[in-house]
Amino acid sequence: MELIKRNPLFKSIEKDQANSDAYEKSDCATLHGIFGKTILLVFIAIAAAAAAIAMMFNLTEDDLGTFIVALVVAAIAALVSGFIASFSVRLCPVFSIIYAVSEGFLLGVVSLLVDLVYPGVALVALICTFVVTFIMGILYFTGLVKVGHKLKTFVFVALISLFVGSIVLAILAACNVPGMRDILYDPSNPIGWIIDVALVLIATLLLLIDFDYAAQLAESEAEKKYEWKAAFALTTAIIYLYLRILEVLIRIAAASKK
Repeated sequence: MELIKRNPLFKSIEKDQANSDAYEKSDCATLHGIFGKTILLVFIAIAAAAAAIAMMFNLTEDDLGTFIVALVVAAIAALVSGFIASFSVRLCPVFSIIYAVSEGFLLGVVSLLVDLVYPGVALVALICTFVVTFIMGILYFTGLVKVGHKLKTFVFVALISLFVGSIVLAILAACNVPGMRDILYDPSNPIGWIIDVALVLIATLLLLIDFDYAAQLAESEAEKKYEWKAAFALTTAIIYLYLRILEVLIRIAAASKK
């Protein structure tokens, strides 16, 4: 059986497109439209993160309950809206925005908590994310890097392997198996470093693959409404890359304090 070789979000686009009615060439998706919507979603996520940070700075004991409720609602909204945006092209414009708001709120909370322990780390992670995204875009669209079947297969097999391995490690650590907690939390443990760096590299390559499928979507003259699904896919890839970079920087900051 053929291995998974593409982002499931783009796979669903192809499935939806195969069942759609005929449309005018002027209504085709374009890279300009996809990247414009991606920038919009990322900006919304950043604005929501800034709002969450401002709320936490002004948080009082009386507001704590309200903030916790907002946090729970944001987590549920991110999960539900992300699922709907992934599988419904008609509802994707609305729910991708809801996802950006709710996910941005959660990232703002996480980033501030990290920054309170390791000042400046969250900002550096954000800058690194944008730099890596920009570089990957240049490498792909200038043709310096080609995305082929072998690269896609390698990336997704590696991602699945690391994901399963991380879950196994977390379960073993929860069961107090000797040495497992050190791998996950000890900044001096080399295995933990290897896993975190590998996840960053995989997240970077996933972004490159997403650029490739966005380009294929535009070249195949898909309907313009699919720009939102492509933009949502790219936004989730950027957010994932940010979290992976943040985790590596936290490990670096923790190691420097020892």
